[in-house]
Amino acid sequence: MDDGQNPLLHPARPLWQRLMAEAITRPAELLAALDIDPALPSLAADKLRDFPIRVPRGFVARMRRGDAEDPLFLQVWPSPREADEVPGYTADAVGDLAKLKAGGLIHKYVGRALVVTTGACAINCRYCFRRHFPYSDALGSRGHWRETLASLDADHSIEAVILSGGDPLALADDKLAEFVQALDARPWIRRLRLHTRVPVVLPERVDENLLGWLNATRLQKVV
Repeated sequence: MDDGQNPLLHPARPLWQRLMAEAITRPAELLAALDIDPALPSLAADKLRDFPIRVPRGFVARMRRGDAEDPLFLQVWPSPREADEVPGYTADAVGDLAKLKAGGLIHKYVGRALVVTTGACAINCRYCFRRHFPYSDALGSRGHWRETLASLDADHSIEAVILSGGDPLALADDKLAEFVQALDARPWIRRLRLHTRVPVVLPERVDENLLGWLNATRLQKVV
């Protein structure tokens, strides 16, 4: 019987995955960790429950204690102004949905396409322009990338593939390696770009497994 303790049935997750799971997600816990007074008027964020706080504890440790104006703190703490409705501004800030294809492929520019790999991130940045993106309907990793690769096969002008999300490095290495190997097999694709904040907010993610599949590809790599 599996009691949940058998290491053969439940192998230890990589350190970075454990740290992601332990990220602070409760506003009160973040303020307490930083000794910031929750009664400060600038901290009011009652209307912003649709995009929760998520911040790795290691990133919190780099914030200034007691300082509600610390730049790193302001990256993750919601501002009341986020709820403002401004004429001419939309939830789809950069026009992703108009260019979205099957398999989470967004093709806006000649020669390169972006793949929405996941909706997950190690950190929720308040300036995120994809907080309203319909991730449940447009993930490249679903179905072992079949739709994504079919979209790429239909257009050999695409030489550069951008992994984005969410944050692509929030995905497990086996899923990322599977896709990159498939890109390797398509000779017209020359460049792999990773749009990620993970090396900054969760440096433990850059481990031997990540470097292994990155080093194995012939593709030019840009982070």
